[in-house]
Amino acid sequence: MSVVKAGLIGSPLGHSMSPYIHERIMEASGISGRYELYEISPEELPKYAPILMRELTGFNVTIPHKVSILPLLDDIAPMVREYGAANTVCGKIGYNTDVDGFTSCDIPMKNRKVLLLGAGGVARMMAIEALKAGADLSIWARSAEKALALVNECKEKGYEKVAVAELSEGSAIMTESAPSGDPDASTGTISPKEGSIDTVLNGTPCGMWPNVHDVAPHLSALKKDGTFFDTIYNPCPTKSCMQVRANGGAAVSGLKMLLNQAIAAEKIWAPDAHFDDERLAAILPDVRKKLWEKNPVKIVFTGFMGAGKTDIGRRLAEDMKIPFIDLDDRIERIAGCPISEIFRKDGEETFRRMEHDVLKVVLEAAGSEVISLGGGVLTREENRQLLKDSKAMVIYLQADADTIWERVKDDDKRPLLQAADKETAYKNMCVRLESREASYVAGSDVSVSAVGSKDLVFDRVKKLLLP
Repeated sequence: MSVVKAGLIGSPLGHSMSPYIHERIMEASGISGRYELYEISPEELPKYAPILMRELTGFNVTIPHKVSILPLLDDIAPMVREYGAANTVCGKIGYNTDVDGFTSCDIPMKNRKVLLLGAGGVARMMAIEALKAGADLSIWARSAEKALALVNECKEKGYEKVAVAELSEGSAIMTESAPSGDPDASTGTISPKEGSIDTVLNGTPCGMWPNVHDVAPHLSALKKDGTFFDTIYNPCPTKSCMQVRANGGAAVSGLKMLLNQAIAAEKIWAPDAHFDDERLAAILPDVRKKLWEKNPVKIVFTGFMGAGKTDIGRRLAEDMKIPFIDLDDRIERIAGCPISEIFRKDGEETFRRMEHDVLKVVLEAAGSEVISLGGGVLTREENRQLLKDSKAMVIYLQADADTIWERVKDDDKRPLLQAADKETAYKNMCVRLESREASYVAGSDVSVSAVGSKDLVFDRVKKLLLP
């Protein structure tokens, strides 16, 4: 087998995971080769693309060259002709392996109501694949003109079950496209209720690192038990994926698509190599770990005392092999005394100022970490703003008063439980929990039930964070 010389062309390429992914695929498949990045501007493409076609076994193509590469090729595969874009070149022939990556994710679309978000290159591919699968497709884009253009393009290819989706906050109005060549003629409208869509495909950049708090638009249209596919793989998972899972639905991140489109490209460049599915699948968690190293995200647990923030956080950090920080422990080490003593000697306000300052330092530290917050952190707007401005995903471990009381009633070290008797302590706890609930919800990205055994709660959290 000859040495494979491959790479990626595009601009910018600073955060690309492609070299790591392709090197791992080559290693797992016994391919001798190398993979490099070639940052090429649109103006330079006509000059350098022919050289790379001659010197390399092949290369991948990313933004902004997936369409502009086409005139420079001698031939294109049928998929490229269908989607109008190439992401892989071998010799002087263009291919599209994005579709291989997408179909490998097994997203349910046959005889389902599918909502596609976006109308760009990857959205075009997903639109055609959804229609091929027999979906009843609606397309939404920030530009209604682009959505209509994609709908009409699909209709010109012979697909009829496709419409433009005009969605406003909290509502969905799907407007059928006008007949091709008559953009002003509307053939009717459909107004589905919230929660009426079976599958949502996100082809927008909403939620991409570093904007980790953004959510894909119009997720309220998805059924509780529906399926969400996010082409975004950074972070993995996105806030959108976590919210869908927390609500009982299924969510698939774009990481599997990223890996499998790369495998498909390697099969084109090295068709005689042995591609073992089990060994290749084992690459996925390593790619995710590498991704979190390159683009750090903090996983932050919040909630009332006794919700399990420290226990769950520590277990998750061990599982993910990243550091764990308990904010209260960090404060006590800095102060040189227990928090109860800070409350007693200096008052709660002094403690809250310390808490804010330490949180700021922790969030600004390099690297991915799991962080457990004290129960009162999110009651302060300044702390909620710190988290919103950071690359942190905040998980609220939510439990009712009786569950919490059973866990903390015998802990006399907690300042909020200091009272003349148990009954008074319980009543005070209930009042404080109720007063904080809105702050927890406002400051969190997703909520998880903390009721049940530690193992059960940990399992819920892990399912949220699947790749």
